[in-house]
Amino acid sequence: MSMVKTNIDEAIARVDDWKGCKISYDPVPGGITNPNFKVNVDGVNFFLKIPGEGTDFIDRPNCHAANLIADKSGAGPKVYYYFDDTGVEIFEWLEGYRTLNFGDMYDGEIFKEIFTHIAAFHNVEGMTLPLTQSVFKQAYDMIDRVKDSNYLPPWHDKMLYMLKVCEEAFQKYGAPNKPCHNDFWTNNIMRNDTTGDLKIIDYEYASMNDPYYDLALCNLGGTDAMDVELIKIYNGGEFDEDGFARLKLFKLVGDIKWTYWSLYQSLNSNVNFDYMNWYGTKVARLQYMWQDPRVDSWLNRLNGKPVFRS
Repeated sequence: MSMVKTNIDEAIARVDDWKGCKISYDPVPGGITNPNFKVNVDGVNFFLKIPGEGTDFIDRPNCHAANLIADKSGAGPKVYYYFDDTGVEIFEWLEGYRTLNFGDMYDGEIFKEIFTHIAAFHNVEGMTLPLTQSVFKQAYDMIDRVKDSNYLPPWHDKMLYMLKVCEEAFQKYGAPNKPCHNDFWTNNIMRNDTTGDLKIIDYEYASMNDPYYDLALCNLGGTDAMDVELIKIYNGGEFDEDGFARLKLFKLVGDIKWTYWSLYQSLNSNVNFDYMNWYGTKVARLQYMWQDPRVDSWLNRLNGKPVFRS
C-alpha cells in the first residue's frame, strides 16, 4: 500500500490524545532510513517515526505488526500509536538508554542480553507476521531496484552466484520460519546501563524468515568463538553444528543484500548519511568472507552431502 506523505506537524496533529497539550519536538539524529523525532507532550517524551523518502519497498503494516510482537515480548519499546495511511508510528521514549556500538559485542554480559532478547522476539507464542519473506527475496528485490540505476558493483556476477548457491542450500535444509528483525545490528539496539535493560528497535525489514539470519547480522564482525557462544545462548546452552553453518552463510548473504541496499539508498534517500561508505565496508567484508575455505563445507552440510562416498 502506498503511504500518504506527511511531515512532523501533520503527524502530531493526528493524535487525538495530544490535542490541547503543550507540544515541542526535535529531530533525532542517527537514523539512516526514516526521519525521527523526540516529541514532548506536557512534559512526557515520545519517539515519532515518519517513513523516509525512497522506502516504498517497506511494508509498514507488517512493520507495525513486528513492533507489537516486540512490545509483547519485552524485546522492543511500547507502541502507542500507528497511522496506517501515513505509516507514522509513535513509541515510548527510551529515557536513559544509549545506542550500542560494535565494541559492546565484546562485553559478555551485553552479548548475552542481546541474543536472549532476540530469542524472546522470535518465540512469542501465537504471534506471527503477515509477511513471509526470505533474505534472498529481499536481496533480489534490492538488486532489481539497483539495476535501474547507472551503477552495479564490479563483483555483481560473483554476488549473484553466491546468492544462488546459498539459496539452494537453505531451501534444501528447510529451516522453519519465525518472526525476524532482518536488520539486527548494534545501531538498532538500545541499552540502559543503569538498569541493564535492553531494547531492540526499528523493525522496518521484519518478516517471517530463518531466525539464524538475525543471529548472523548482529555478529557480522564477531569471531568464530563468539559465533559458538551466541548459538549456545540462543539454544539454551546447546551448540548446533547446522546452526553454525547457517549463521556463517547468512553473514555472506546479509552483506550481499545490504551492499545493494546501500547503493539504492544512495540514489533515493533524503536522509543525510554516507551510503557509499556503508557500501564500501560491506564489500570489503564480503571479499574476505567468500574466500573462507569452509564455505563449501557449510554448503555441503545444508545440502545434506555426505563427507564420504556411500
